[in-house]
Amino acid sequence: MSATSKRFSIFERPMDIHKVLTTPPPVLDQVLPGLLAGTFGVCAAAGGSGKTTLLLQMCFALATGTPLCDGLFEDIDAVRRAPAKVVMVCAEESASIIWHRLHAIAAHLLKDDPSMTVDDRAEFLRHLQANLVVFPLQGVSNLALLDEDFAPTDSFSDLADVCKSARLVVLDPLRQFHRGDENKSDAMNAVAQLLQQLATRSGAAVIAAHHTNRASTNEGNADQAGAARGSTALSDAARWQANLWRPTPAILKQYDIAADDVSRYVCLNIAKANYMAPRPLSLLQRVEGGVLAVVPPRLKKGVPTRRRGAPQRGAANASMFADNAAVGGKR
Repeated sequence: MSATSKRFSIFERPMDIHKVLTTPPPVLDQVLPGLLAGTFGVCAAAGGSGKTTLLLQMCFALATGTPLCDGLFEDIDAVRRAPAKVVMVCAEESASIIWHRLHAIAAHLLKDDPSMTVDDRAEFLRHLQANLVVFPLQGVSNLALLDEDFAPTDSFSDLADVCKSARLVVLDPLRQFHRGDENKSDAMNAVAQLLQQLATRSGAAVIAAHHTNRASTNEGNADQAGAARGSTALSDAARWQANLWRPTPAILKQYDIAADDVSRYVCLNIAKANYMAPRPLSLLQRVEGGVLAVVPPRLKKGVPTRRRGAPQRGAANASMFADNAAVGGKR
């Protein structure tokens, strides 16, 4: 360092409190309810629960501007419906399996909207071609985004380049993208920091698919943020976490579903959302091709309807200090 150069300090520029309190805050940019652009979240579930299909459906919905799972989040007006770029890396699926799942999702969406014209379908396909970026990488050996010293690899740089201008990035499953010990907090802290770095660099929301631990499933706590496998450092650092699990007998009873049909259903719960009020769980049904569709609440005596929580919004009104903007000076 030369005598005239000055070392940059990350603590050089604190917030300008006068500006903050005399200017309306920005609206929170929610990619999914409670999941903000530029942050990362986790989707935790047991193997075979349908999380890959759900994540593909999320990508489909954002890429085409169509509802997710037949209207899972339709009540949240902060969810953008304009088609947007999404990137999904499937580390444990072959191209043929993803091919089948994409066909099933597209067939479900098109079948349930008979009003779509030939031109509408052509536009739907154009949106998918332009916005849906999927990498089926089963068997690829150099997927690690961190090396043994927790430094970003060339694969991370390549992925970050692909994710530029994306609205959502999905890594499925997280275990295939690092070599660290899931049970050690330093390793999972490094993974969490890398996911946040990817979100910050791309501007996208990043979702890492992860597995739940057996204890949570056996003890009936699969809906909690602590159900994610390994060190809690990952869930602690994530700003959002969605869990999938098999419905309990009590939930089946609420929806008048026979216990023998439990394998056809899965519960979805946003177990953690730093920027949204709590929401009740949703019940999803596996329909043709394994596609997940939301099950409407049963309106029967003694069973409450699903109440929806409204997301916290950053700038609905002008600042309460706007009238005092001229008072005081700048830092």
